[in-house]
Amino acid sequence: MMKKKLLLTSLVSMGGLLFACGNDAESDVEMNDDAAEETTEETVEEETSWATIEEEGVLTVGTSGTYAPITFFDENNELTGFEVELVREIGEKLDLEVEFETMDFDGILPALRNGQIDVAAHDFAITEERLEIFDFVDPHKFSYGSIIVREEDQDKFESARDLEGVDVAVGSLTSNYAIFADNIGANGTAYDGGVEAMLRDVINGNQDAYLNDYLVLINTLNEFDDDRLAIAEDVKFHATESAMTVLKGNESLRDRLSEALQELNDEGVVSELSVEFLGADVTEPVDESEIVNLEGE
Repeated sequence: MMKKKLLLTSLVSMGGLLFACGNDAESDVEMNDDAAEETTEETVEEETSWATIEEEGVLTVGTSGTYAPITFFDENNELTGFEVELVREIGEKLDLEVEFETMDFDGILPALRNGQIDVAAHDFAITEERLEIFDFVDPHKFSYGSIIVREEDQDKFESARDLEGVDVAVGSLTSNYAIFADNIGANGTAYDGGVEAMLRDVINGNQDAYLNDYLVLINTLNEFDDDRLAIAEDVKFHATESAMTVLKGNESLRDRLSEALQELNDEGVVSELSVEFLGADVTEPVDESEIVNLEGE
């Protein structure tokens, strides 16, 4: 474990190609054969993301398996979790075999960029920075961030703004929780040893709070089962819309996944899975009136 100063980083924007358009209407109609073939090839290339996967019959999905209840290994060492099972339901809808590639959280989006996986499934929040490089399936989880603190400190935090100057634990320097901690002026420490190490440090006073998704924190407390810890219920920040992620430009894949997800929503499957794994229905947007945004405003 290493204490690091949180740095707000931004994703590098990928520039799009600009195509020149002729202003002669007649020349548009009388394109030569080579130009017509090029246009057809470009159109086909844009739409092959779904066609390729459909032909192969396999959807390769990146996740960590270490972020319960979203993605984790159960007592039988089987990968499961809210988003894992949701992806499996989508695969069944689309008549695809789903293959999971487990990796560190920080490696999931790079794996998507280099073509190692087709979809990233790890409770990824939709952000402007990510939208510069990735496309998102329709949102399937609505929530917000909060904190676990020592039980006797619950009343010390009446708002997320009270985190300014506070020592806090986060799971990754690239997560939105780390970004929020930096924006609000908290003293953030990134851990790579798992949730238990962070909770132990909160209990013994090395940290004053652990930041994460509110629904994930509820599950964390239930699993850890220690009365010395509690959620500071008045701390609400960064309302999130979580969705599965695909590479920018893979519109046909994105759209097919969204269509399957909508069918599962209509059938009540998404709601049932969220209640099973998260203890609440997460399919409706949250009231943002009392929630501090990602920028700490």
